[in-house]
Amino acid sequence: MQNLFSHAHEPDYVAPLESEQRELDVLLDVPLDQAFDGFTDAIHLWWPVDDQSVFGEGSHVALLRDHLVEESLDGDEVVWADIADWQAPAHLGLRWILDGGAGEGPEVEVSFSTVDGGLTRVSVGYEQVEDAESVGEGSFACDWPLILSRYARFMGGAVSLD
Repeated sequence: MQNLFSHAHEPDYVAPLESEQRELDVLLDVPLDQAFDGFTDAIHLWWPVDDQSVFGEGSHVALLRDHLVEESLDGDEVVWADIADWQAPAHLGLRWILDGGAGEGPEVEVSFSTVDGGLTRVSVGYEQVEDAESVGEGSFACDWPLILSRYARFMGGAVSLD
């Protein structure tokens, strides 16, 4: 009890990272269920692991029962995100946990909707961390424009509405 009123050293204040909510959209000429399946079941075929992964080229990305994971060629596995919401074929919600921090991580919301002419709109809402240099070793800052463009190319290319 003698330390109850002592003036212990205050821990250094660490300001939260500045972030901005962003949303990207792409139109695909595929039915809604195929767009959802292409994003979820075939993620290992299109995810740009060459520069959007922890283990790099040759690794394998998968959406498992409760998580988005990456597996290295050596069999090491890292969990990137918890699946917070799965409403096939309309919505996928991910809670990013890659940095290993406790508590709530940033959320990524992927929505699929049918628009005029049978096209499917895929929207990705995410938090963009402004200080990308603060990303620690064993993690990466997602380049969602690149990721969504790779997905769109895999699905046959984005529809241009000129």
